[in-house]
Amino acid sequence: MPLLTLVNKIIRSKGNIVKIKFKVRDESFEAYVPDDQYWISIKDILLNREYEYLPEFELNNFKEKAIVIDAGAHVGLFSLVASGFADKVIAIEPHPINYRFLEINKIKNNCSNIIPVNKALVGKNISKVRIYDADLTSSSTILNKKVKSGYDVSTITLEEIIEICGQIDLLKVDIEGAEFDIFKNVSNKSLRQIRAIVGEIHLEHGDINSITQTLENVGFEVSYFHPPLVKKSSKIPIELHGCIKLKILRRLVYTFVSLGNMEEKSLAILFAKKEK
Repeated sequence: MPLLTLVNKIIRSKGNIVKIKFKVRDESFEAYVPDDQYWISIKDILLNREYEYLPEFELNNFKEKAIVIDAGAHVGLFSLVASGFADKVIAIEPHPINYRFLEINKIKNNCSNIIPVNKALVGKNISKVRIYDADLTSSSTILNKKVKSGYDVSTITLEEIIEICGQIDLLKVDIEGAEFDIFKNVSNKSLRQIRAIVGEIHLEHGDINSITQTLENVGFEVSYFHPPLVKKSSKIPIELHGCIKLKILRRLVYTFVSLGNMEEKSLAILFAKKEK
């Protein structure tokens, strides 16, 4: 039985929407999240701090007038955390249902600096793409054309984002394989307007070296790791309330994984940063 299926059975994931509560510094948040995300977004963003694994990528480094782009925002967990530090968080989510919950979570937490964008991030300037449904709410993609159900959505490119926002302090990317097309087509001029990039790279869709080479050519220092990534400590802790089964299961599974030196080879978490 696949690990995710087993986890969902233990946690009793039923395809429902659940309300979670967490605290970042002294600020409390509540968010509505699909329960299929216990072992994905909730665990990786709030417990493992996957995108903040390296100290220089902790969100408290991006503050004051910083602009953060959250591409593949899903229902906005990363955007909510980032909103306490950045001046603006541009949360890009193409799937209309996820996007609706992103809007609700923004309003519920009074995060006026989160700007939701209901578009798909793409590499080429085209007006529409189809976002295909998946078994998990976080796995909808523009690439899986074998699936019939989906939605036609508007698009946006990195060039268009930069024209609107100017310099980007942090670009977070989790777009289910479309990242290869983004970095294949983005101009060097646009990449020079980005200070730091963190992204989940889906290796079944391409060679990560094509991305690292593109970034290194314009002055990024690049590293990547295969998950699971578990941040041991942080200057700014996140306190997730409740979710006891998830916390216990995470500890048990990750103890087993670390003893067996097991990595998820189909994914890589990429970190790229330039000096100011």
